[in-house]
Amino acid sequence: MSSNNSPSTATTRPEKADDVEAVVKRSLGLADTWLQVEETSKSTKQLADMVHEPSGVEFTFSFVDRVARPEDNKVAADEFAKIAHPVKRQAPVPGFLGVVDQILMTAGSIAAPLLPQIVMPIARAYLRSVVGHLVLDAESGTMDKMLEEARDAGFRLNINLLGEAVLGEDEAVRRRDDLIDLVRNPKVDYISVKPSAVVSQLNHWDLDGSTERLKERLRPLYRESLKRSPRPFINMDMEEYKDLDLTLRIFTELLGEEEFLEIEAGIVLQAYLPDSFDALRQLTEFAQERRERGGAKIKVRIVKGANLSMERVDAELHDWPQTPYLTKAEVDANYLRLLDWVLRPEHSDVIRIGVATHNVFHMALAHELSVERGVEDQIDAEMLQGMAPAQAEAVRSVIGEVILYTPVVKKENFDVAVSYLVRRLEENGAKQNFLYAMFTPEDDEETGMTPMEGQRERYLAAVRDRWSTDAGPRRTQNRTEEARAKAGTSSASVPGNFVNEPDTDSDLPANREWAARIVDASSDPGPTVSEEVTDPATVDAAVQRALDAHEAWAAKSGAERAEVLDRAADALADNRHRLIAAAVHEAGKTVSETDPEVSEAIDF
Repeated sequence: MSSNNSPSTATTRPEKADDVEAVVKRSLGLADTWLQVEETSKSTKQLADMVHEPSGVEFTFSFVDRVARPEDNKVAADEFAKIAHPVKRQAPVPGFLGVVDQILMTAGSIAAPLLPQIVMPIARAYLRSVVGHLVLDAESGTMDKMLEEARDAGFRLNINLLGEAVLGEDEAVRRRDDLIDLVRNPKVDYISVKPSAVVSQLNHWDLDGSTERLKERLRPLYRESLKRSPRPFINMDMEEYKDLDLTLRIFTELLGEEEFLEIEAGIVLQAYLPDSFDALRQLTEFAQERRERGGAKIKVRIVKGANLSMERVDAELHDWPQTPYLTKAEVDANYLRLLDWVLRPEHSDVIRIGVATHNVFHMALAHELSVERGVEDQIDAEMLQGMAPAQAEAVRSVIGEVILYTPVVKKENFDVAVSYLVRRLEENGAKQNFLYAMFTPEDDEETGMTPMEGQRERYLAAVRDRWSTDAGPRRTQNRTEEARAKAGTSSASVPGNFVNEPDTDSDLPANREWAARIVDASSDPGPTVSEEVTDPATVDAAVQRALDAHEAWAAKSGAERAEVLDRAADALADNRHRLIAAAVHEAGKTVSETDPEVSEAIDF
């Protein structure tokens, strides 16, 4: 019983877009120059060795997730023994660690179950040292030194204070206050903020209420930035797809307020979402209107997207289509489409673009295209702290200042860095990703090309397909238009096959409007109110009707029963709003609590 979820058609190719093809050759030459730079740092070499070794990524995943995450030292010690103990482990300790680290790892796994309170803190400290180039220490003195060294080297650090999703308001306020402390630090000039980290228990059904709560919580942060000169840059991160509309609305409404017009601030867009093209156009229109009111530019940091695994899980749980593109080729094509559309003279005075990528082909195209169109000042080159530093230096030598996205975490909260590290490991271990190709010079047995040669071909294909790749949301569920039983149509089920009934998607505007009418007691028609049953005879009569009908039901064939059940499911689906209204107004439930239960009832 799924709704129509086909993707939208591709966007129309704009005028004067042929200059992209004209600079491709130059971009390939520049990218090759950047790729020839040799990575000399020990951490980068270790990362490359980890990717090359078949069990390298899996072992590192296990150590980060199973040993570093648990708070209980005994639990962590038992897991340590399972992955590194010479007898208990299922595979040898990978060679990428080096001989000395292999010996220490093995010795630690033997001692850990015996002395967990001593060994595990040492093991966690070791992990912090190994990944210290990826997740940095948030302690003031250490961070200040790091910021000074980066500035002297021609880099700017975008500080991202890591943390898990907040559960309570006290924690949310504390997280917001930590961000304010960063803004007050005179050495910090660029931070990223996740809206979900400063307000707890956001309700995506109530977009208006959530927007107001978030604006109220974020205003002190932006006000604090007004007190400094020069002002630190505040970048609003984009997280899961469910936060897309909410984040766009917070950003545009907050930055549209009179007191914040003079602030130049930014927001992130994820190219793996087909919705991102429409979002970029919306932001560009907002930027134009803001400039006309005397406001500063805005900035859009364009990334590929880093929550793919979570988006897939979310889609599976609710029986929805996956919101990001299904293939890496589509993501790359959309990334180049966004750059092609926005890097233009008519946009350069209102919007800056952060080209956030380690794919040097894409970075080179952005640079060469900006030169061709005379908008070099419109772009910022952005990369990840600790990933391929030699390439970052090579990019800096051509484009100028490079902004490094820099996660920081306090020592006592290091466990919150685990999810970030897992995402980075996924990127390095996935064969279709650029960093994997950069660390892997050997030919691929299936293609006969090196991974980097494959990346070159993918780049050329992305240039070719950038305006033919689908754009627009992949989810189009609309509860207001569903009336299968009344229209005489059947459900999506096929006799002998079970098809889940999708939950209602609160990320979609039409569904939020539908839900708002359900909870509004003054809506027409009003809420369904069930008659209160007080007479046992009424119950007895209902039971007797069921008993009287059983012979007729038993006489039906399996196919006949299936047809009746299918019609009943359609009737329940078409009356979903009445069932939810009854639960809301009679039982005091919320829509988000009730809708999954109704879906299960429809599934039988």
